[in-house]
Amino acid sequence: MPGCAEDKSNLIAEKVSERVEDFKKKKIETCHQSLLAKAEKQVDSLLLAEAQASLQDSLSRLKPFRPQQPPTVLPIDSLKVKPIFDGG
Repeated sequence: MPGCAEDKSNLIAEKVSERVEDFKKKKIETCHQSLLAKAEKQVDSLLLAEAQASLQDSLSRLKPFRPQQPPTVLPIDSLKVKPIFDGG
């Protein structure tokens, strides 16, 4: 009987170690997926912020300048208007 007990304890230890390894693999995979999701969100937000900043920058550079006030135009003729024919 004592010989059978050792075989069972070895078998139990092997099964436990297999289940522990499976658990570790699953946990590492879920952590890896979570890390990738967080990194993807951060990269997307950084790319979006960079695109918005460059768009704002390019729009502000394309803003037209204010034109200068044109010079005053002097009158061409300074004579007063008189009737052509005198009615009289």
